Amino acid sequence: MSKMTKQQIRRHEEVEALLWGSAEKLSPEQVAFCLEHWDPRALSGKHVAKNQAYFTPLPLALDAGRYIGGNGRRVVDIGAGIGRLAYAVLFANWWDTNQVQITAVEINEAYLKVGQRLMPEVTWVLGDFYDLHLWQNLPRFDQAVSNPPFGQVLTDYDTSWIGYRGPAGLMVAAIGLQIARLGITMILPQPQTPFCYSGAPPGKNAYAPSQADYLKRFIARHPELEWHHSSIDTAQEVYKSGWRGVSPVVELVSLQGRNGALLSMHYATTAPRPNCSLALTGQMA
Repeated sequence: MSKMTKQQIRRHEEVEALLWGSAEKLSPEQVAFCLEHWDPRALSGKHVAKNQAYFTPLPLALDAGRYIGGNGRRVVDIGAGIGRLAYAVLFANWWDTNQVQITAVEINEAYLKVGQRLMPEVTWVLGDFYDLHLWQNLPRFDQAVSNPPFGQVLTDYDTSWIGYRGPAGLMVAAIGLQIARLGITMILPQPQTPFCYSGAPPGKNAYAPSQADYLKRFIARHPELEWHHSSIDTAQEVYKSGWRGVSPVVELVSLQGRNGALLSMHYATTAPRPNCSLALTGQMA
């Protein structure tokens, strides 16, 4: 993880002033600015290292959220950070605020507080996504999204209910398939997918000729699973430059389990509809 540049530090400080300098509601342009420039590296890197947290480049988040929501669907962002994917889903449904209800689950309290300030219309939940009881006390979701931790993440919770042990990304995939009836859209490290599309030369077969043992075990555990590739080359500079000091090769995929069993969860009869107004930096929604 590289150090922040002087300009990045200045931008982060501007964001902090916007977030905590007053209690006034932030404008859509201010929300977009904060999402783009709030930098987790300003927390001395300890939160980044502990939780393997690398925030989604905003252009990639917006492309990931493009087809999420609609029809009043309940969407959960697993490991939400400060909410870039949640924002992207709201942005994709800006034209009708009744189209989506979003819950964001995040273990890092500092990230969650920033997310709450930016998007009070989102239901923020402080908790460990490995915690079975957390999910059993939330409503049933229609769709899940996630830019999960990329490496191994330690937890004190019993993870046997997930039915898979391996990289955190694939464990989140297994969770998403159990809590969302329409599956999960994810940003995963390329080795954790059966694709080698991003960064590949033109004409190369997008399906990896070999797979890591942990991926083979995941696929064997979910033989009915459908992997849908976005056909977005995330190695393009518009995406790659947004990782802030790292440059992982990732794939944007959606996973749907045709015969997967869902967890027994609480079915909420009512839930508040979001009331949101969103903008890209320099561009009104």
